[in-house]
Amino acid sequence: MSTNHRFFCVFIANLVLLSVIVIPVFAQGKKAPAASETGKALYNDKCAHCHGVEGAGDGAGAANLLPRPRDFTKGLYKIRSTGSGQLPTDQDLFDIISKGMPGSSMPAWEGILSEDQRWQIVAHIKTFYDGFEDASPVEIDLSGKVPYSGESVTKGRELYKQLECNACHGAVGRGDGTSAPDLTDEWGFRIWPANLEQKWNYRGGATTEDIFKRFIGGIAGSPMPSFISSFRVGLSDAESARMTELEAKMDSDELADAEQTEYEGLEEKLYAFEDIMLKVEEGEEPTPEEKAKLDVGMKPIFEKSWHIANYVKSLGPEAIPQPAIGDKVLRAQYRPGDLPPIGDEAWNTLESSYFPLVGQVVIEPRQFNPSIDSVTAKSFYNDKEIAFLFTWDDRTKTLPQADEETAEILEDAIAIQFPVKVPQGPTEPKPYFIWGDARRAVYLWHWKVSEPQKITEMNAKGIDKATVQSAASQVQAEGVYEDGRYRLWVKRALTTEDKNDLQFESGVFIPIAFSGWDGANGDVKTKRAISTWYTFVLEPVPSKKRFVYPPLVALISVGVLFALRGAVQRRENGNNI
Repeated sequence: MSTNHRFFCVFIANLVLLSVIVIPVFAQGKKAPAASETGKALYNDKCAHCHGVEGAGDGAGAANLLPRPRDFTKGLYKIRSTGSGQLPTDQDLFDIISKGMPGSSMPAWEGILSEDQRWQIVAHIKTFYDGFEDASPVEIDLSGKVPYSGESVTKGRELYKQLECNACHGAVGRGDGTSAPDLTDEWGFRIWPANLEQKWNYRGGATTEDIFKRFIGGIAGSPMPSFISSFRVGLSDAESARMTELEAKMDSDELADAEQTEYEGLEEKLYAFEDIMLKVEEGEEPTPEEKAKLDVGMKPIFEKSWHIANYVKSLGPEAIPQPAIGDKVLRAQYRPGDLPPIGDEAWNTLESSYFPLVGQVVIEPRQFNPSIDSVTAKSFYNDKEIAFLFTWDDRTKTLPQADEETAEILEDAIAIQFPVKVPQGPTEPKPYFIWGDARRAVYLWHWKVSEPQKITEMNAKGIDKATVQSAASQVQAEGVYEDGRYRLWVKRALTTEDKNDLQFESGVFIPIAFSGWDGANGDVKTKRAISTWYTFVLEPVPSKKRFVYPPLVALISVGVLFALRGAVQRRENGNNI
């Protein structure tokens, strides 16, 4: 038996073991009712537009969606509480219908459809795949949970590297791994790895238990495997490392006789576990001794998966940041002296303001699946200049390249938008948020990855009516891409002599908006991610008078007291005469 064949058998047996022995927790939760015409009608009305009338993922809107809608006829479900190779429980299907798939086009139907209606849809979805008729799914066992701790996070970080999770998800988890641009799903459609820093987009939940289930069960139909296939079941870490070392020597014909014997001994140990797992696969009951060996062999794999789950849990904030409105509005802070450059630690003293972006779907070409979903910003200013630090996530750094279908030049870029004239008061109309209108122009800073130290100043009176300013730009810029994230530093004088520029004034609330282009996502011209208008303000400079008035008031108060005391004493002396 070849090495590859042996490990394939081990992998298959592992999956059987996962569902039969290691996880003897039978699925709980409510069961779906019998399929009915009511469920079919609800599905056709709410779901078929994307998933298709026959559930094949080929609805009228499917071609415009990324990721593509699930093909229910294959029985491959991403989000499950069950082991690899198994179908989801009815409760799993109900939960996805109720809560939706964050970061995708699948909405949450909870609050729109009643509980009974959602269960009716579950029943109809199950009719698309015959395997549900005899399925007895079992849930992944969570009883051996490793508590969250700094030590566990450190171990998980090392395992994340060891198992090459970074090949897809990137060094710090932003989905920017070297393999990310080439990933496809079971049906050959493009698929992107998750940005692990954005827990609010975790499909199926962001608890440590939810993350652990994804690792143990895998994500069916996607490149994300079950972690069980990444380990040699039955060998300790030291034995597994030694076997890898011996295989390297074997490949280079450097294996000594004693080492050959050692390698064969490790193989025999693997074969012993393989025999037990194949026995289980064939429906035989393992002996108590065999089951004990399997439990011992699987325990470290589960422990490691908990460590990685804890590490992933440590990435990014718990909840989606609040948009830059109200008390979260972007406030440029006054800083005397020179403004800090892009890498200065001073930027770490400021809290970022969060600006959500959505796809531009008003004008052709439209972007129904934007990959840039937000921009964050910080700002300092002094007596003469203002500086901003903008950041946004992008899984790929895309330099100028021609689109294979349209020949359009694609590249990563961003535009920061202001009105030329700041509205006087909250009721005065702003320019149209998509690059102005005929009556109200906008002022733009346009940056492209191909020219990281250049800002092009533009004015626009419509999304397709932008012109470059004739005067040479006085705006300074520096853009950096690292670990799936762009950082862009921009600095300009507070005021200029150009009537087409925005003039920055302290204490005035100034509208701001963004456009973002991800070249790898086909963004070009109007096909992009955009934001609505938000506002920011240059926090007024603290007045030095605040240091003068208190002592002055105190002196006046003391003087008044002495005057009153003197008046009282004179009155008393007069009464005594």
